[in-house]
Amino acid sequence: MARDRKPPTNPGDAAWDRTLRLFQAGSPEFVEMVRQRVNAPGLATLAETWYADTRVEARRMLFAYLERPLNSPRHEPLVKRLFKFADTAGDDAVMARFLVGLDRTIRRKRGTAQQWNPRTRSYDNVETVLTPGDTTLSREDRTYLGSWFAQNREKFVAGKFLFSVPTRQYLRRRAWRYFRRLGRKHPDRYVPAVCTALKLYTDADVPDGLGLLDNWGLVHVLFHHSQVLEATPRGWFASGTGALALLRPDPIYRQLWLRSSEPLFDLLVNAKCRPVCLWAAKMLREHFPERLAALTLDDLLTWLVSENAVLNDLAVEFLERAGGLNAVPVERWLALTEQARPDLLDRICELVARVVRPEQVSFADAVRLGMQRPIPLARLGRSFLEGKAPATDTDVQALFGLREAQAEPLRPGLVRWACGVLAARPDFRPLWVLEFLDARHEDVREIGWEFLQTDARAREDVTVWQRLLESPYDNLRLRLVGMLEERAKGRDGLAAFSPEHVRFLWASVLLNAERGSRAKPFVVRQMIDHVTAHPDHAGELFPIVAVALRSVRGPEFRAGLAGVAAFVARNPTRRPLVEAVFPELSWS
Repeated sequence: MARDRKPPTNPGDAAWDRTLRLFQAGSPEFVEMVRQRVNAPGLATLAETWYADTRVEARRMLFAYLERPLNSPRHEPLVKRLFKFADTAGDDAVMARFLVGLDRTIRRKRGTAQQWNPRTRSYDNVETVLTPGDTTLSREDRTYLGSWFAQNREKFVAGKFLFSVPTRQYLRRRAWRYFRRLGRKHPDRYVPAVCTALKLYTDADVPDGLGLLDNWGLVHVLFHHSQVLEATPRGWFASGTGALALLRPDPIYRQLWLRSSEPLFDLLVNAKCRPVCLWAAKMLREHFPERLAALTLDDLLTWLVSENAVLNDLAVEFLERAGGLNAVPVERWLALTEQARPDLLDRICELVARVVRPEQVSFADAVRLGMQRPIPLARLGRSFLEGKAPATDTDVQALFGLREAQAEPLRPGLVRWACGVLAARPDFRPLWVLEFLDARHEDVREIGWEFLQTDARAREDVTVWQRLLESPYDNLRLRLVGMLEERAKGRDGLAAFSPEHVRFLWASVLLNAERGSRAKPFVVRQMIDHVTAHPDHAGELFPIVAVALRSVRGPEFRAGLAGVAAFVARNPTRRPLVEAVFPELSWS
């Protein structure tokens, strides 16, 4: 082929000229620009120039083009010529990309078809596998659609492919034939060449069992001799119901794979397609178990958080029977538990609990684990916290973090444990109970309320009451008002607050309760009852009652006025005071 041939030019097409300049410059933008071109004759000529270009940039652009979907309209001449050049030249790297790219062009679907039933002399609907006719628009269609196609081009190329379905089936058979001959005539090149292709497949290429069988070349490489599969010109088919579950590695040229374990190990670690990784793992287990046995502890820990799920599973399996795990720093174990796959956390946490002693884990790290959303992590953190106590103010602040524990089933137990640990401290501070009563989770607030009820030090602290009466949670304020009433009457069996403290708390409720709060009517009633029992306190409390009554409506307002009127009836000498406080009232 002529290596000094110049790219075709078209002076009348500025966009084409710009595309060629990008090619000469080796710009990565060239690939996307050339995919937009529909100049079939120019693309046909470009094929030879492009393939013959020995620059690294040209080669890189060629790989990038072939790794994109083969669906750019009018690119049939370019693709076919590149295929022939690579096939003739024995270009393993380019043919590997053709093997993968052409495999991706056939995607069958399950559906139903009508089949004649001679017994019933009618058509029956039977399940079958259909191959969509998803070829890109023909030249005539594009001409008919005109500029509207240009504006909506992406709608037509997405999910479409070049060539008719029979041509695509033929081309992918040709691509595989290249590698089949390579294994026979150049066995030293076969394994490296197909490994290049195998590392290009992704999980998206194998969404399910049928998707696996749609990859003609991939199945030949991995399962060529399998008895549970059958190859036809239209593709691979399972030979029986449920046969895919019986698939085992059965590659063509098995003896070439058995020369060394390194290509298989490389596929296990670097392949992006789960079936390829599983195949490599099974081949290693069967033929090279010593290679897996040689894995270091550091390798296994790295695999544990790899994006490759097959490596994750192998790592857990080998770690469960590995020795020397005590030498792994605690910090690394904790980092691994937070990065690992959720479905492996149970096994990993059991492993960590077996090799890490609670005293090796700091109080803050144990709390951090307990706050995690996955239940295995939270349970592991709870086990590390057993027998621990906060030693510093920093530890105490970390303990309050359990209010935000994300594992809902374990959060109540963690918070109760934290309340118990705090209550046992000699330097207990009553205000600590507010950390739980102000929490955003209702279950934490309920446990905080139990804490307040059972700990006399918090329950007897006026500052706790004052701060808690500012709570945004109305149900807590109602409970406190009820406790306040008991305290005012001295019925709870504990020393009642002083009258000054009671008046102060009543005023705090009214000042901090938003308009319409359900706590206000209760406080108004308590204050009127108190004044009725202690008329001498009327001068101090009725101004507060007047402010409260002006902010309530309906039955509560009328009940409050009735209480004031009853007070005046019992204490007529206090009428001037009441008239001064309630100037809007008229007395008959």
